[in-house]
Amino acid sequence: MKSEKYKFFIIIFLSVLIGISVGLIVSLFHLSINWVVMNKFTLIHTIYPWQNFQYIAYMFSSSIMLFISVYLVKKYAPDAGGSGIQNIEGVVANKITMNDIKIIIVKFFGGVFSLGAGMAMGREGPSVQIGGAVGQMLSRRFSLNRNEINMLVAAGAGAGLATTFNAPLAGILFVFEEMRDEMKYTYVSVQSIVSATVVSIITLHIFIGNNISIPVGNIRLPDVYQFWIFIIFGLFFGVFGFIFNKYLVYFTEKIAQMHGWQFNILILIIGSMVGLLLYFYPNSVGEGYGVIHAAINNELGIEMLFILFTVRFLTTLISYGTGAPGGIFAPMLALGTLFGVLFGILVNISIPSVQIEPLVFAIVGMSAFFSATVRAPLTGIILVAEMTSSFNLLMPLLITSLVATITVNSLGGRAIYTILLEEALKISKFGKNKSEANEEF
Repeated sequence: MKSEKYKFFIIIFLSVLIGISVGLIVSLFHLSINWVVMNKFTLIHTIYPWQNFQYIAYMFSSSIMLFISVYLVKKYAPDAGGSGIQNIEGVVANKITMNDIKIIIVKFFGGVFSLGAGMAMGREGPSVQIGGAVGQMLSRRFSLNRNEINMLVAAGAGAGLATTFNAPLAGILFVFEEMRDEMKYTYVSVQSIVSATVVSIITLHIFIGNNISIPVGNIRLPDVYQFWIFIIFGLFFGVFGFIFNKYLVYFTEKIAQMHGWQFNILILIIGSMVGLLLYFYPNSVGEGYGVIHAAINNELGIEMLFILFTVRFLTTLISYGTGAPGGIFAPMLALGTLFGVLFGILVNISIPSVQIEPLVFAIVGMSAFFSATVRAPLTGIILVAEMTSSFNLLMPLLITSLVATITVNSLGGRAIYTILLEEALKISKFGKNKSEANEEF
């Protein structure tokens, strides 16, 4: 009994320590990305002599930054590429092992360079993997078994997601929903996940503040007799989610097959194109928060909404395919917003009796695209509700996300991180048998 109480105390103590550490590191990660982005623009506009050809400086800087990011991954930590969430799931399931210190360093700096370059990726993937790596790094200093260490890896991952979006409930739900097949939930594991997440959010508020990620103001809830429109809305996102997952894997596989100078040239070309888009059409690349605010503030017309949705769909696939550190949550939220506003405008024009604010479809669209792709609808619903402070839209969120998930399942689609983990194991770079010999606990 004493041993169990002692172990419980150690795990909760470690959970709090993990929460503080993840809150600090992820906060610093966010501040570093913002600093790089701001100073990159300032530097180009201040010292670059040819004002009419500034796009060349954007192309050059983005290509070099992306190249450095990918080089760090390829050279020092191949499993730090992409989102990394699938790798954390593999660790929790005892299918792969992780060099936590390398992951933290490479993911941090690689993520700063890739997101600073303007790639259409998010900071949540790196934050989750960094959080999981911090959980393992701190827990393996104590006499814990593999399952207990995995519990703290999951707790760190949840804290990483929560800190990224200032969304504690979503961080907790993400672990419960996304890792439901990988770990057994007990009273201790639940307390561990909650403790790490809550403490990480407190740490975030101390260092960065408590700001709503996407403030939208007061929103009128649609009439119950208009809920049928959200069923149709969910069908669209089910199809989009199926297509998105299929081609995300396709681009990732195709680019991963390239090696040597061909791969390096392709990375430089992709970086240059991102820089060019960043200069002329900044809303078509980057994490997507700029285009989200533009869309919900009615700054984009119907044609531009359609164009940006199409272009960002493609740039997200290509950006992730490079293997640079970066996630897909934020880009998915941007895509959901763009199509949501477009859908809302067209519905109001086509069916005058259904007058629902396009903003409602934007918020619901974020959750629906996330749910269809990640197959974690509860996480998507709560994440968007926390980010926008729009809990009054829970019914439209539930209906659309449920329909989107059922639709993609009917089409034969699967959760994106399950597919990515299988692909990682298939090429045996992160396979358990190969990496066990290099990892000690």
